Amino acid sequence: MSEKNIVLGTREQIYMERMAPKVMKFAGGTGIAALILAALLGLGLHDHMKQFLCSYLTAWVFFFALAVSALWFVLAHHLFKSAWSNVIRRIGEAVSNNFIILAVLFIPILLGMKVIFPWTSHAYMMSNAELRHKQLFLNTPFYIIRMAIYLAVLAGISIYYRRMSLAQDQDGQVSRLIRLQKNSGWCFLVVCWIMNLIGVDLVMSLQPKWLTYAEPLYFASGCAVTFLAALPVITRCFQKQGFLPVVNKEHYHDMGKWLFAFVMFWAYIGFAQYILIWYGNVPKETAFFLFRQIGPWAAISIVLIVGHFLIPFLGLISRWPKRRAGTLVFWGVWVLVFQYLDFFWQIQPAVYVQSQKVLSAPVSGLDPYKLLSPAAEKMVWMPLHPLPIIISLLCVVGVGGVFVAHTFYLLANKSLLPLRDPRLPEALAVESL
Repeated sequence: MSEKNIVLGTREQIYMERMAPKVMKFAGGTGIAALILAALLGLGLHDHMKQFLCSYLTAWVFFFALAVSALWFVLAHHLFKSAWSNVIRRIGEAVSNNFIILAVLFIPILLGMKVIFPWTSHAYMMSNAELRHKQLFLNTPFYIIRMAIYLAVLAGISIYYRRMSLAQDQDGQVSRLIRLQKNSGWCFLVVCWIMNLIGVDLVMSLQPKWLTYAEPLYFASGCAVTFLAALPVITRCFQKQGFLPVVNKEHYHDMGKWLFAFVMFWAYIGFAQYILIWYGNVPKETAFFLFRQIGPWAAISIVLIVGHFLIPFLGLISRWPKRRAGTLVFWGVWVLVFQYLDFFWQIQPAVYVQSQKVLSAPVSGLDPYKLLSPAAEKMVWMPLHPLPIIISLLCVVGVGGVFVAHTFYLLANKSLLPLRDPRLPEALAVESL
């Protein structure tokens, strides 16, 4: 074994030849079983699979956020010519190469579009002049074309960057690294643009009458947080199995700084959106928040402020939590849970708010906002009932299981480190201030 490999670790510490197949089988099998069970429970609700599709969409968005933010991280690594992240770059490359799988997993959403997207109803879109104008954008053929283009572009960029990275392990050509760096600028902009547009198509379009200019950026900020929270968790799990011994507290410190920065960025964009809508007080803008200030949804709104920002802000503001792997893993898991809750909060009530029973229900004097009758309120709260929550959790396990299985398929027989990257020695010697 060469001196370089002695520094980096043994082959068993760099390649997942034994572990990957076992994880693939377990995660894939568990994921498929969970999706089948979730679908069966959804059928039992006799709601035309609305709750299942709503839960499935939330899980799909969460893992899309994980993949797209991993690609964003890889591109940022090359754009800024970063050195420290070379020791964890392969994790980002593998996680970001799941867009083909996500495209396959998107098929159930396409099949159930008429159940969860109100703009698929021609009568609904013709009900007022504003919606009629939006029909040029919100129509089924154009929607499918857009989603296909988004996922194809993201898949193409992620595959290109991973293949070039792996090819450098074989021939050691620095020219490959230079090309990746040169292309990272426009690729970075394209990925950011697509993240914003996905927020329009998968969140805003659930309430077609809603108007806001900040939601796409709010959605993108949530996407960015997802991988930055998952990265220390994945890295530490690998180290617990004996992989990546070269990753040390200096690398965890940098991961923690990224996570801390984007937790604050997420909160800043969320606050900016709310304060602008509150100050403007325009009905077509306030509709989103009104239904999230009723009953349990109001509690979740407060929980998000405290759990997604205030608590992790205080937990990560000091230097020492970022340098302790176990502590940073705790905060990574914490933020992941609350980021899923954020997507849940954005998506699930919207599907029921747009229900015809809710839209046509008489208002109640007991409702502080005079929006809903008691029967309609019960429907809006449906995702928070025990069985819908179980379906939502099963969808997370299901989509996540397939996602993890494919990620380990990509990691099998491939080095976890860019062995012939000229910046790798610098990454090993990094010191984080």
